[in-house]
Amino acid sequence: MAQTLLTDVQALTDEAVRHLQALLRLDTTNPPGNETLAVNYLADVLQREGYRPTVIESGPGRGNLVVRFRGSGEREPLLIYSHVDVVTAEPNHWTHEPFSGDVADGCIWGRGALDMKSMVAHELMVMLLLKRQGVQLKRDVIFAATADEEAGGDAGIGFLVDHHPDLIRAEYGLSEGGGTTMFIAGKAVYDVRTGEKGTCRFKLRAYDEPGHGSVPRPRTSVSQAAEAVVKLVNTPLPFRPTATFTAFFATLTDLIQLPAAKRELNERNLKEVLDLLPAALARYLNAIARDTATPTGLRAGSKINVIPTSAEVSVDGRFLPGQTEEGFLAEVRQVIGEGYEIEQLDTGRPQEDPPGGPLYDTILSVMKRYAPDAIVMPMMMSGATDARHVSRLGTKCLGFDPVRIREDFPAEQLVHGHDERIPIDGYVWGLQAFYDIVTQFCSR
Repeated sequence: MAQTLLTDVQALTDEAVRHLQALLRLDTTNPPGNETLAVNYLADVLQREGYRPTVIESGPGRGNLVVRFRGSGEREPLLIYSHVDVVTAEPNHWTHEPFSGDVADGCIWGRGALDMKSMVAHELMVMLLLKRQGVQLKRDVIFAATADEEAGGDAGIGFLVDHHPDLIRAEYGLSEGGGTTMFIAGKAVYDVRTGEKGTCRFKLRAYDEPGHGSVPRPRTSVSQAAEAVVKLVNTPLPFRPTATFTAFFATLTDLIQLPAAKRELNERNLKEVLDLLPAALARYLNAIARDTATPTGLRAGSKINVIPTSAEVSVDGRFLPGQTEEGFLAEVRQVIGEGYEIEQLDTGRPQEDPPGGPLYDTILSVMKRYAPDAIVMPMMMSGATDARHVSRLGTKCLGFDPVRIREDFPAEQLVHGHDERIPIDGYVWGLQAFYDIVTQFCSR
């Protein structure tokens, strides 16, 4: 399949860049979203190629698109899905306007260039190429471009799962969460998101008698809340390696050439590995080795001279596949002790499709051709994607959208950051690899 695409690389590049620029120029900042702007653009392009896309709004301006390329039906469908909403941007801090779609310094600039309108454009291009080339597949390929992922996905893919499941029902799903070049010990690495943590956000409240601020007390609602914060920050929740983490750890310890005795997966060896890694990677590795409860907000009192009755801590809780909300909160209680009220705010299910299986193996096979010297390994996401919704249909969800970058390109800092951009050569290279993954998987 790759050779077909390579017959006219310049034409492929021009078209892929044009579509990404067009998407980046549409302001779909969420809130409020206005994703229908992007969905209508995609629908127009697809209709000109002979498709009949379905556009469904979950609310005014909250557009979602679904379109299907028909295979023989011998196998269950593959869903390739992406979100068209983006997070806010601060134009004063950008070299090029966030919604300019400018091409400069070999990159396409704009909010969403990495997260994740580049994958929207990849998936759009795959659908166009499948139609033009009349590819014979054993699976249908379903393309869904949806709203609201940056705010939880309830108005986007979650809405489709709840109200139009048959439009997107598939055996496998492929979306964001992996595929951009990382470098570990100087080696190029491509991660496949095989799982992600669930969410359990909550308010933690402490109560005590109120009083005058001029008369100190040894224990107040504020001091109790502060104690809980310190405990949560300083006390790691139990080490619980998943199948994804186990495979990731084995590859990582091989990359950094640890002695065999240090490669056994246990908490002591994990700590030694963390001490050897760059700080950002070490923090991430620790986050996917256990459930986490991170204090993110404090609120207490309204007058400076009054000891308040209550004090409140906002906590961003994340738990691993195999854990339950009840089990996670029991871990939290074990750390902070009794006497605190916990109010759950929102939850999202974790999901994992462990390394291996036909789609994962297809990714490995294709990447051996496109990046023969690189390492491909599974990764657990510490955060969440729309896979939390799609997996409710029984779909096995992986995250992989290949983008090749240089070691000095700050991709991690640009996602949700200033000056978001994507290298054109790495973006088009990734399109060709992504097309091969889809066609190879759906042909077998």
